[in-house]
Amino acid sequence: MPFHRITDPERLHALLDAIMLIETDADLSDLLALIVETASRLVGARYGALGVVGSDGATLSRFVTYGVDDDLRQRIGDAPHGRGVLGETILGGAPVRVEDLAHHRGAAGFPENHPVMANFLGVPVMSGDGHVFGNLYLTDRLDGRAFTEDDEVLVEAFGRAAGLVIDQATLRHHLRELTLSEERERLARDLHDTVIQRLFGVGLALQITLGSPLEPADRDRINRAVDELDTTIHEIRTTIFEIDQDDVDATNLIQRMRAMSDEVATRLGIKVALHLPLEADLELSTRCARHVLQALREVLSNVARHAHASEADVSLAVEGPMLVLRVRDNGVGFHAPVGPGRGLRNLRSRARELGGDCTFESEPGRGTLVRWTAHCLD
Repeated sequence: MPFHRITDPERLHALLDAIMLIETDADLSDLLALIVETASRLVGARYGALGVVGSDGATLSRFVTYGVDDDLRQRIGDAPHGRGVLGETILGGAPVRVEDLAHHRGAAGFPENHPVMANFLGVPVMSGDGHVFGNLYLTDRLDGRAFTEDDEVLVEAFGRAAGLVIDQATLRHHLRELTLSEERERLARDLHDTVIQRLFGVGLALQITLGSPLEPADRDRINRAVDELDTTIHEIRTTIFEIDQDDVDATNLIQRMRAMSDEVATRLGIKVALHLPLEADLELSTRCARHVLQALREVLSNVARHAHASEADVSLAVEGPMLVLRVRDNGVGFHAPVGPGRGLRNLRSRARELGGDCTFESEPGRGTLVRWTAHCLD
């Protein structure tokens, strides 16, 4: 273990302090950012990054940085994919230390607007079972010196500890998901089997009452009550549709999208036309497939709640490196920028987590087009 190779008491103490900093219950995105910052401060590096290794084991699916502000990151453009010296760290699964990147055999150069970096230290971030989750990359010590062997040992030990913390965070997340999934299933069942049935019974009793001799004002009140009950039942069905869980992965996304269209017609009364690729043409990760289905569910829920639409057209297509989901409805539309609020933010957040975005096009009386994209093709 790298811990045993650290003989300097001060550096060992600094390592333990750093490990304590990342022992947190933060979500994974915040945790990764904290790991990068802590590792950079541990050895006094000007820049730091953590690249999450993709499912192919050879490229990066995510890149978290330290020392680069949002404006500079925007000007640099796309995050690295794991070529050059970064690729050497990924494929080797072992520390890589370079005194001068400009003369390293694996140097791939820097993109336009990227800060020039001289020396480099990369170490794997490994889970408890030895799986390489990602790699820590540090460049340019603040004191101007090159990274030393002691720095390498220190950061390698930190990378091992960070891997264990990531394991714990992932386990907590899965446990929370499991508990939430079970609770959602119970809630959906109770809403359907108890609440809707009782409301339906009340509405039926009121409709029977309408067959009796009534004053016009009383008849109007009962009709309004029946209409309100119908609206409430529709809202509850929409809620059930939103909270139902989907056992989706990369192999059954298309089937689940077809099943969802049938569910929308049955529960929400909206006819859905589907335009989907062949399953064999899609090579997605399970994580991406789940995001796509949840995005579609959220869009269709918004259509049911706000658009007053009777039809929706859904298409999924591969356009270059992007997966593109489009949903067009024939509802009431809205004036931009007034329109979707939290729902739009949720959809954008889900898309941007996968390197994409979500946009709305709408006009009053002419429906709405939602375009949701993700960079998640294998």
